[in-house]
Amino acid sequence: MFDRDVIAILLDKVPDLRSPWRILLTVAYVLLLGTLCALFFFAVDRLAWFTPILSQAAMALLAALIAHLHFKWVAGYRRRYGLLAYRYYFYHLILPYLVTWYACFFHPLFVSGPPLLPVWLAIALGLILLLLFLLASIHIERAGFSTMTYGMDLYTVFPEEAPPVYGEIYGYVRHPLYFSLICGSLGLAFFRNNGLALLVSSLQLIPALTAAHLEDREMIEREGQTHRQYVQRTSAIVPLRRLGGFLKLLFFLG
Repeated sequence: MFDRDVIAILLDKVPDLRSPWRILLTVAYVLLLGTLCALFFFAVDRLAWFTPILSQAAMALLAALIAHLHFKWVAGYRRRYGLLAYRYYFYHLILPYLVTWYACFFHPLFVSGPPLLPVWLAIALGLILLLLFLLASIHIERAGFSTMTYGMDLYTVFPEEAPPVYGEIYGYVRHPLYFSLICGSLGLAFFRNNGLALLVSSLQLIPALTAAHLEDREMIEREGQTHRQYVQRTSAIVPLRRLGGFLKLLFFLG
């Protein structure tokens, strides 16, 4: 269940979500964006065997571009809209960003190709990766990073309203949300059990690495030497140097 205080924060910043009619319009807007993404994939993917790579790359680049714009424009939104800045930011940038990224996330599930592995092995690997996706998501919330606030980039618009999160899973990796999304998408690709789906899934690294770089740069500007030192001692997405401790945290809560 979502924390009521967290929901209250989101409703305060996006008052439209207090109205059932505006919620319906918001859902319709998201569905429209999702439908456009799906139609794009459908139209491009059927052209040739390799075109799912091109369509995924295009969608991943679009997500990366939106990530760039939402850091570039945030100061302008604050100056122009004041206390309602996040309301406009939410509809103009955050929802398109989330839809394009999750379009990349689910796309591998619809990419076909010759079998790559024995079915049992592909399913087992897919389940392991989805388990990592689930465990990382749980630890992200446990560390105090709410997907309803931090995950919606609310504090990019209003950074003074919340401290940065450095503890628990964030002691191993700076961007565990991107780690979890990549694991989840790779898990779906293994369920499809073909090399093309796996390659398509891996292209999520384009928006992940872009967003990670932009977020670290923004946090260094905000927190200075504290965040610079944090960057030096942690990995961006996959903590290869501390993988044992990271996996222990995921599976055994420390």
